[in-house]
Amino acid sequence: MSTITTFIKKYPVLTYYVLVFIISWGGNLLVVGPRGIPGTPEQVERLVLLVLLSLLAGPSIAGILLTGLVHGRAGFRELLSRLLRWQVGVRWYVVALLFAPLFQTVVWFALSQFSPKFAPGMVSTNDKAIFFLFGIVGGLIGGGLLEELGWTGFAVPELRHRYSVFTTGLIVGSLHGVWHSLITLWMSGTSSGAF
Repeated sequence: MSTITTFIKKYPVLTYYVLVFIISWGGNLLVVGPRGIPGTPEQVERLVLLVLLSLLAGPSIAGILLTGLVHGRAGFRELLSRLLRWQVGVRWYVVALLFAPLFQTVVWFALSQFSPKFAPGMVSTNDKAIFFLFGIVGGLIGGGLLEELGWTGFAVPELRHRYSVFTTGLIVGSLHGVWHSLITLWMSGTSSGAF
C-alpha cells in the first residue's frame, strides 16, 4: 500500500475536508479570479452559477472519491443504500423540506417591514415561476444531493465511528460554516450585504 493510501485510510476525515476545500475554494478562485473578491453585483450575476457549481463539486467529488478509496465497492453499495432508504414517514420529509423555506419567508416578511431589502425574492421578482423552480432544483439537487454526498454521506459516518452525535454535529457544522465563508465573502459586495 502506498504512503498516500495509508495516510488516507488513517485520516479519512482530514483528507476529506482538505479535498473539499481545495476543490471548492480552488474552483471558486479560478472562476472569479485573484481580484474578484468581493464580487461586484455584475460579476456575481454573471458568475454565480459557475461559482455555485465549483463550490458544490467539493463535497460531492471528495465524498465519492473517499468512499471508494477508504471503503471500496462495499462503501459505494452502503452509500447508495443510505441514499435510497426512507428513514421516516413521508410526512416527516414534507415537514423537513417545507419548514426551513417557510420559516425563512416568515422572517424575511417580518424584517421587510423595517427594510425593503429583506423582501423575499419571490415577491420582488418578475418571473416567479423561474425563481421558484430555481429554488426547488437548487435546494434538492445542489444543497440536498450534491452537498450531502459528502457531508452526511462520508464525513458524518466516519466521524460517528469516534465521536458522539453532538461532537460530530459541532465538527461538521463548524467546517460547513467555514466552507461557505468564501462564497459569502465573494457575494458581500452585492445586495446580500457586507460579510
